[in-house]
Amino acid sequence: MEQIKLNKEDIDFLRKEYPELDYNEANNTISGDLCFCRSYDEKKICGKYAVEFKLEHGDNSILPKVRETKGKILNIAKRKNKSRADVHLNSHDGELCLIFPLKEKEFYPNGFELKRFLNHLEEHFYWITYFDRYNEKPWEDEPHNGMEALIKAAKENKVYRKNLKAVLESLVYRKLTRSEFRRYLKENKLL
Repeated sequence: MEQIKLNKEDIDFLRKEYPELDYNEANNTISGDLCFCRSYDEKKICGKYAVEFKLEHGDNSILPKVRETKGKILNIAKRKNKSRADVHLNSHDGELCLIFPLKEKEFYPNGFELKRFLNHLEEHFYWITYFDRYNEKPWEDEPHNGMEALIKAAKENKVYRKNLKAVLESLVYRKLTRSEFRRYLKENKLL
């Protein structure tokens, strides 16, 4: 795991904009209540989620793993008879599913930035709170099945086609010809 270091500007921003979040420099963690008020499509929602994350990332992600620590999201899933994945949880311990890893560089072109990350968390919690309150999704969410997510990414941006081709080739244990791959793209409405 690689440590993410905050600079003085990040720490000042955190204290000013998120006073209910505590940065523990010794443990390199942020924990507490993330409070937000956001609007989408003229629906304003304010909410609060207890979070905890260590400022580190692994080889496959530039983002820290965030846990919602009071089980609020898991309770939403239970109350609505939905799976953890339907409310963007990776595990029973509250680890959030924030973004399809392949898309991280698109959303974080300069690498991890605390301000951008906290904004991302607010958007994530807005989506969950909206879903809880209105029983519908405010916008289309990302699929949790890796292949479905990759197909969706390839539909949104041609850049991801090479990743899709590599996965398909690994599934059939051979290189696909250009015409085979184009046929797949056409059949899946990716062209």
